[in-house]
Amino acid sequence: MIEVYKKWLVLGVVVCVILCLFFLGVHQKKDESVPISTPQEQMKEAEQTVLFVDIKGAVAREGVYEFSKGTRVKDAIAKAGGLLPEGDSSKINLAQFIHDQMLLYVPNKTDPGAVPVAPQTNKIAINIASKEEIEKIPGIGPKKAESIIRYREEHGPFQTIEDLLEVDGIGEKSLTNIKEQIVVP
Repeated sequence: MIEVYKKWLVLGVVVCVILCLFFLGVHQKKDESVPISTPQEQMKEAEQTVLFVDIKGAVAREGVYEFSKGTRVKDAIAKAGGLLPEGDSSKINLAQFIHDQMLLYVPNKTDPGAVPVAPQTNKIAINIASKEEIEKIPGIGPKKAESIIRYREEHGPFQTIEDLLEVDGIGEKSLTNIKEQIVVP
């Protein structure tokens, strides 16, 4: 009778060992599988790869467009139907990567060699002026001129003179000194 118990005991131990190995193998496979993400995590991942850009100005179809991460300005303009004949691509960086919530403004061409001055004034039209023209404004050097142009390219044209306060290097004092010399159409 003791031998029967020993056989059952050995059989029980063998079954326990097999079950332990089985459950350990299943547990390891679960750890190696793709983690299940929550709806919030999935939304966050989608936000990081889907970009929305508002395209305005001299393009065939203005509007808000959806792009994937890594898209360049030239591709965004193409999706908006391309430049109109009066569109001036020389004033925008076509190789720049787009970013979410970007306002991409494509300006119109001006006469070659013409100084972008507001009609009937001697003020510089800050939304279309070149770097060299912006540097002619007293108190604006090369770095501030570059910052103004970079901001304009990334955020679109200035709507008010006070929008210049958003540009790196321009504060209240700088704005007070230059606002009589510029115009924001």
